[in-house]
Amino acid sequence: MTKQELIEFLDRLVELVSEENKTKAVLVKEKFINNFEKSYEYEKEVVAEVSYLPSHYIAAMPDSVQEEIKQKVIAALAEHGECTPENVDRAMCSKIYDLEDLIDIREYVERMEAEQRKKADQKRRGNR
Repeated sequence: MTKQELIEFLDRLVELVSEENKTKAVLVKEKFINNFEKSYEYEKEVVAEVSYLPSHYIAAMPDSVQEEIKQKVIAALAEHGECTPENVDRAMCSKIYDLEDLIDIREYVERMEAEQRKKADQKRRGNR
């Protein structure tokens, strides 16, 4: 998406706002664009890649990580007396953030974020 396309998209959103909120919407749009340019050094194009199953889903993680999570989930569910195949399957088909009440997810979130940064950096270098 180019900068111009982003601005046109935001302009269309502003058009949907009621007249009484239009001024505020324009200010929010301008602030967003300014902050975005400062934060991400907006270039001629922004390429966003969305995969079918984003990496924050456990099923999209490497098999070794999935197995590690599964073992922790089984242990936590057993501790609560809720370790059934259905509960384990449900947990393994969810997003990692859905398990934060059950297991410590910080390690996995950090891995995913590092992997996403690495892929984004590689893609950026490849586009130049």
